[in-house]
Amino acid sequence: MSRIREKPGLFVFGSLINFNCHIRDLKLVLRRIEEIEFPEYEEALEEESLIGDVFPDISRKGFIVTLLIALDDEFKNLCGILCEVTDQKLKWNDLRGSALERFITYSEKVCGINDVYDNALKQDLIGLIEVRNCIVHNNSDLQGFSKRKLIENFSKRLDGLSIEDGFLTISCDACINAADLVFNFMEHAYQAAQEVYPYPQ
Repeated sequence: MSRIREKPGLFVFGSLINFNCHIRDLKLVLRRIEEIEFPEYEEALEEESLIGDVFPDISRKGFIVTLLIALDDEFKNLCGILCEVTDQKLKWNDLRGSALERFITYSEKVCGINDVYDNALKQDLIGLIEVRNCIVHNNSDLQGFSKRKLIENFSKRLDGLSIEDGFLTISCDACINAADLVFNFMEHAYQAAQEVYPYPQ
């Protein structure tokens, strides 16, 4: 018998703690990056230097992309635990749909975890995923982006996310709030799993 099957609650609990540490580390790295001060080019006039505008944009976009990579990995991790515990032949990536859809379907319908998500958190997470998609596939430009309205609505709910001249603008606070959103979504999922597989006393 595998170690996961012997003590599933321990692995569920441990994975939640590990993910919490990962999110906290990501936020710490972002804060440290935000503190970096770059010397201005000696020959450049103050208004000619773009590093003050470009660098935060790059690091914040990178943060959002990295955060969503971590989320996808956590979907895979929890589904892997549930797969092992329930002795499923079907894997979560055998399903169709987005990573979020597959995660929810696999957790609830395949492995029997009830209420794996909070609907408000899910809607915000969908907005954040589309922000990532807009960054990656359209360089933060909402012009012609198919989910523009969804992002516009989400920007009203995530402090620090705004739209300026048709482009996404992401503050450091928006990144921190996005990290909290991702953690809260997964914390809810892990707590639902702990209802079935409690931490051993």
